Amino acid sequence: MASAKSAVNSLGPRSELRDADRGARDADLGALDDAAQRMATAENRAVFHGWQDAGISGIAEASTHDPIPLGEDCERYPRHVARAVEELLNVGVAGPYGLALGPKAYRRVLESTEHGGYLLFEHLRRILGGPLVWAPGVEGAVVVSQRSGDFVLEVGEDLSVGYERHDDDAVALYLQESLTFRVLTSEAAVALTL
Repeated sequence: MASAKSAVNSLGPRSELRDADRGARDADLGALDDAAQRMATAENRAVFHGWQDAGISGIAEASTHDPIPLGEDCERYPRHVARAVEELLNVGVAGPYGLALGPKAYRRVLESTEHGGYLLFEHLRRILGGPLVWAPGVEGAVVVSQRSGDFVLEVGEDLSVGYERHDDDAVALYLQESLTFRVLTSEAAVALTL
C-alpha cells in the first residue's frame, strides 16, 4: 500500500475550529479544502498515470493501445473518442465506456458546440454510452471500459484528518490515506493525449 500525505500548513485562527465545532456554517476551512483537492489530484494521477515510487502502474501507461492525439481542434474530438471506442470493441472490451478528462480537455469540451449548435459534451456521451468526468491530475483524457473487473483501487486507510501541531493562534492538520491500484486488463482503456 502506498501512503499519501497532504499537509495543511494552517487552518487560520483556532477560533475558526471552535466556531465549526459549535455548528457554524461559515467557518473558514479553506486550507483544508485546498489540501483535499491536492490529495484528490494526486490520487487521480496515480490511478491514470501511475506512481513509480509506490510501484503503481496507471491506466494510461499500462494500456496496450497506442495513445490517440486529441489535439486542440474540439471538432475532431468525437472522431478520436469514437476511434478509441472502436479499438476497445476490436479487442473484445465491452462498454459502456467512460471518459476521464483532465481540466484543460474538460474545459474545451464544455465550451464547444458542433455545427448546428449540438453540445460536444452530449455527442461524446452518446458515443461512449457512459459519463464524461472532470478528473484533475489526468493529462489529456482516457477512455475506459465500465464493464467492471478491469481495474482495482484498494484503499487501506481512507482519507483521514490528522493533528500535527498548534500554537496560540493556529492549528496545523494534515490529510492522509493509503491506497494501491492495479490494472487487471491492460486493453480496457485508451489514452487520449493533448
